[in-house]
Amino acid sequence: MLNKIEGITLLVSDIKRSLEFYRDVLNLRVNKESEDKIEFSKKGSTNTKLIIELDKTGSTPNNKSSVIITFSIIDLNTLYDNLTQRKVDFHKELSDDETGKNTIIRDPDGYLISLTEPIDEFAQIPYYHGFAPA
Repeated sequence: MLNKIEGITLLVSDIKRSLEFYRDVLNLRVNKESEDKIEFSKKGSTNTKLIIELDKTGSTPNNKSSVIITFSIIDLNTLYDNLTQRKVDFHKELSDDETGKNTIIRDPDGYLISLTEPIDEFAQIPYYHGFAPA
């Protein structure tokens, strides 16, 4: 019987570029690192881990925009300004509505990353926030 999701693995084309994006731009902590695989998590967290792994198959996923990974953010305005200065690729600009703030960016391989700052954690299920991008 399933207990919880341990991790989400993204196959990437350039491990160094992806490391720089997730570690330096999104400030995720590196837990484990090898030549072709890196595991991230929030400091002190035992929650789901994000893993990037070098795609050695040479295959190209059909539609990376069919996957959205959502991170809950404490100060989205500051992060948004930082991402804008770093010229991150925005899929959806910052919006603010009755449930909170949300923006969606693309990582270096085109995966969608939803960043949300909910007004109330129970106002909307976090992983659905921003699910239907404009």
